[in-house]
Formats: sequence, structure tokens, C-alpha cells
Amino acid sequence: MDKKTLRWNFIFQYGYVITNIINSIILLPFYLKKIDASTLGVWLATGNILAWMTLIDPGIGEVLQQKIAELRGKKLNDEVSKTIGSGLIAAGLILLLAIVAGFVFYSLIGLIINKDVSKYPNLQIALFITIISTGMTLTSFSMSGINQGLQNASQVAISSILANILFFVINITLLIYGFGIISIAFANLCRAVFINIYNFSTLKTVLNRNGMEIIFENAHFKKFIRIFSFTSLASIIGGFSASMDTIVLARFIPPSMITIFEINKRPIQMTQSLVGRHSVALMPSISHASGTGDRAGIINLITTQFKYYSYAALFMALVFCFNYRELITAWTGTGKYAGDTIIYLLVANFFFGLIGYFMANIGYALGDIKMNSLVNILKGLIIGVLYYVSARQYGIPGILSVMLAGNILIDFSLFSFRLIKLGYLEPAIIKSTLGLWVILVPVMLIVEAGCHFAVNQLIQPDMHIIKLMLNGGIFMLLFITIVLTADQVLRTEVINIIKSMRPGIC
Repeated sequence: MDKKTLRWNFIFQYGYVITNIINSIILLPFYLKKIDASTLGVWLATGNILAWMTLIDPGIGEVLQQKIAELRGKKLNDEVSKTIGSGLIAAGLILLLAIVAGFVFYSLIGLIINKDVSKYPNLQIALFITIISTGMTLTSFSMSGINQGLQNASQVAISSILANILFFVINITLLIYGFGIISIAFANLCRAVFINIYNFSTLKTVLNRNGMEIIFENAHFKKFIRIFSFTSLASIIGGFSASMDTIVLARFIPPSMITIFEINKRPIQMTQSLVGRHSVALMPSISHASGTGDRAGIINLITTQFKYYSYAALFMALVFCFNYRELITAWTGTGKYAGDTIIYLLVANFFFGLIGYFMANIGYALGDIKMNSLVNILKGLIIGVLYYVSARQYGIPGILSVMLAGNILIDFSLFSFRLIKLGYLEPAIIKSTLGLWVILVPVMLIVEAGCHFAVNQLIQPDMHIIKLMLNGGIFMLLFITIVLTADQVLRTEVINIIKSMRPGIC
């Protein structure tokens, strides 16, 4: 298994997310200063509606990544060429469908939000540009997926990071020169066009270097498109299910509580996205190794990376349990904390959701696409129905309890069982991991409670950021110490890494 490719996959996943976060943090004050508040508010609302365009995409990029990586591992270059051709045709069709859907949604915007968008400066032009840029963005997923499948991870990483830098520069420049809301839309379009051009150029370079070409074959395309009968339905149901919590809650609780709920969800969602990228970065390498028949290498990679991943998820969950009130207060001020019950349910969903996400992604990378899609369809339908019942009776805790049950019973349990059945996850690994959690979690809860208590005694109540940094730093050191003490295998790995970095250490 190519460690260099794996390293570039991590750079791509985390580089893209981190540059997006930095852009959001820096650009928000500029938006507030340079764009009329009413126009910006309507833009955000209409942007969510146009985001429904993304439901048109059945996950072509992920399928192309998995199929091409596996075929590349088997050295079936002719099939790779045909798959690339079929993928490009499918991406073109998705672009057309997305643009048509975008204009349909645009025509309904006034009815949905009860606002006349023509009354807001440059908003109509910005929305037209956004329809095109969203379609181009969906196409870029396919282009990136092809290059990821070809193990051309370095160029995918470079293109995504450079595209985010380009977005930032163009956005800032146009805002300064007074283009207002058009700045955001045009910067998005430039980013999408850049990623597509860059990825297609590097794709042609890889194909030429390997003596391959793009083959468009009607019979292959028909066979290829059948895959999406499952993935498209899973994408649509999953997309609507993911947004159903807030929609259903709006019927049964005051709007002010929905705002509180959204505020409290945001830091956990951002962290979940960041940690979850770890499993996404493994997928191209696992698909390629599956094609080469390197079962032992895949099992070793899954076992090792799951350990790192689960420790990261556990660390963040424990930190959130004891510091979320401080975090929300430091970020938004007093009176926005949703309460311990809601936070503990959010944290439990965070942890089990991440573990289930890891198992699902690994199964997908191994080619278990149909089963993955069927499970997600089943989960979306069940969760969607139960959301209504639980929200009506128990409000936010009811919604989160249903979500937690789904994460444990479906994502965590079912996808883990599926990997065991496929022969890539040993039951002994699950048992030893669960046994370790049973020991570590109570110990770490006690340690974190002690850290939290000590910091609260030493630091003044209103110094929220200082308390967060101090408690987080102390607990991280203690967490690492406890984990290395309990996990002998990990301790040996760390010692070997240190020795390789400093050969003089005995």
C-alpha cells in the first residue's frame, strides 16, 4: 500500500476542510461590512434552497473513485478507460440536470421565502451565477473522484487547496471594489471552474504517461449507470432525512429554541466533519489495495487507523462533555447553552456517529456500494418517520434519542457486522476495542472531571477562553499518558516512531 498516496489523501481531506474553515472565519466580517444586511440574509436563505440542487448528484465521484481504484489495482487499464469515459458522460448529465433543477428552484424561491428577490441589489445575478457554479461543483466531484481512483492524490490535494485560496482572493478583491453579493457567487464559480480544469489537465497527464485514453462506450455506460439506482435514492432520502430534524421541530417547539439548538449543534458538527475526514482519506488506498488483492494490508490498515480514529473521537467527546457550556458561552455569550441533557445526547451522537461513519466508508471503499446504499435508505425512512413521533412527544431530546438509536443500531452495529462478514474486520478487534473503552472511559471521565474542577477553582468564571485552553491542554496530556499506558501496541508504535526520528535514542 502506497504510503505517499495515503499521506496526500490526508492532506487533501484536511487541507480542504481547514482552508474552508479559515475562509469562513475571515470572510464573515467582510460580508457583514460590505454587503447589505437584508440582502445577505435573503442570500443565505435562498442559498439553502439552491443547495437542494446537490440532491441531483447520486454520488458519482465516490463511485468513480472506488471503481477506478479497484480496477487500477487489478491493472485492468481498458476497463479504467471505459469507466472514466462513462463517468464523464454521467458528470455532464448531472451538470445539465442540476442547472435545470436550479432554475426550477429559483422560480419557486419567492413563493418559498415570501420575498421578491428582485428588490435586493444584484441578488438575481448572484443567484444565476450560483446555479452555474453549483452545477460545476457537482462536476468537480466526479473529476476529483477519477483522479483519486487513479491514485493521483497529490494533484487533487493541490487543486483543492489552491482553489480555496483563489476563492478567498477573488472574494476579498471584489468585496473591496464594491461588488457586494456578486463577490461570493463569482468567487464560487471561479473555484469550481479552476478545480475542473486543473483536474482534467492532470487526468490527461496521467493517462498519457500510462499509455491510456478515455473511451466512451454506450454498453459500458448503461452498465455503469445502473449502480446509481441505489446510490441516488440513498442520496435523496439521506439528504432530506438529515434536514428533517429542524423541519419537524419547527412544528412543535418555539422558533427561539430552534435557534438555540442550531447554535449548540454547530461546533459538534464542524468537529465531526473534521475528524470524519480521516476515514474518507483512507478510501482510495483501500479500494486500490482491494484490486491488488492485498487483503492482509487492508486488514492491518483498518485495524491501525481505526485505533487512531476512535481515540480522536473519544478525546473530543470527553472534552465536549465537560467544556461545552464554556465553549458556547465564549462563542455566543450567556443564555445560549441548550442544557446538559441535550448536550450529552449530542455528544453521544457525535461519538457513535463517527464510529459508524468509519465503518460505512470502509465498506464503501471495498465495493459494498449496494448494501451501503440500501442500509442508508432504510435508516433514512425509519428515522424520518420516528422524528415526527418523537418530536411531537419529547421535542429536541426525542429527536436526538431517535438519532442516537439509529447511530448505534444501524451505523455502528450494522456496518461493523457487514465488515466482519466481508472478512476485513476481525471480531477480536471489536471485542478488544470495546473492552478497552469499558476501562478507559470511566477513568478518563474521572480525570476530566478533576481537570475541570481544578481549572474552575483557579480561573475566574468569566474567563471562558482561558479555561477552555487550560483544561483542554491539561486533559490532552493526561489522555495521551493514560492511552499509552493502557495500549501496549500503540506505545510500541510511538517508541518506534521516536527512535526512527532520533536514532540515538535507546
